[in-house]
Amino acid sequence: MAVLFPAASVAQSPAAQGDTAPPSDSAARPSGIDCGTFAAKDSSLDLISKFCEFALSYRHQLPDFIAQQTTTFSKAHTVLTAQVTFRKGVEHYSYLTLDGKPITDKSSLPGNVHFRSAGEFGSLLVDLFSVPGAVEFKFHKTATLGDVPVSIYEFHLPKERNTFWTLRDGTGRAWKPEFRGEVWLEQQTGRPRREEIQPIHLPANCLIGAAKTITDYAMTLVSEVGSFLLPVKSESKVCGRTSASAATMLAMQNGDVSMTGPDLPSCATNILVFHDYQKFKATARIVPAESQP
Repeated sequence: MAVLFPAASVAQSPAAQGDTAPPSDSAARPSGIDCGTFAAKDSSLDLISKFCEFALSYRHQLPDFIAQQTTTFSKAHTVLTAQVTFRKGVEHYSYLTLDGKPITDKSSLPGNVHFRSAGEFGSLLVDLFSVPGAVEFKFHKTATLGDVPVSIYEFHLPKERNTFWTLRDGTGRAWKPEFRGEVWLEQQTGRPRREEIQPIHLPANCLIGAAKTITDYAMTLVSEVGSFLLPVKSESKVCGRTSASAATMLAMQNGDVSMTGPDLPSCATNILVFHDYQKFKATARIVPAESQP
């Protein structure tokens, strides 16, 4: 599954109720991936080997659960909520509301909601290792995140090796550019606590000038099941290009003249919070067949 970095100033339809986001990893551990090669080549990458083992099995070790997702759009002063159902390594989104009002499967976000993000439930982690040798890692420094000692590693995905992360702007054009980022790993276990990712060296004809996503993970209680490492917050910032031509194209896409000229928002930030994790419980209702005359 490609990671979509949505457009900076273009409304997109939310996932329809019942839509499914396919997992990046297959039902079984991907073949041909030897996580031990990182530590074997460079002892400073020992935690990357542990992180690799964790990431490749992450989605299959999680229980089935339901969580609430709340997204705040900074420029629009708008709140989008959804219920996330995670079953057998796949997430489904349902019961969407915008400022408390239900969204139907035919609804679109208003023009002042600029972009959305996805991939927090494992895809962004798994993709780092899904293509052996595609992503390069380098130890950066140690730090503390909250009260957890972490080691920070920089990573780099060259454009010529990028077959899985896609950037798409408001005109519908797509690129697979160069990416860089960081992973913050627990020093004791190699489990991720934070992942930062951003595309770089974007082409001049891309309406997106810059983009960055930061996702935080923490040990989180899933009621009636136990505690698991789960996403708790994701913040995405996208900046559009401010040239007159870009402003015109964005305005044409939105059909909103108020976004032309100097009023075009240069940057927009979305803050997404996951909360109220609960065990998934399937319910069924048996309806008796009508008696035959």
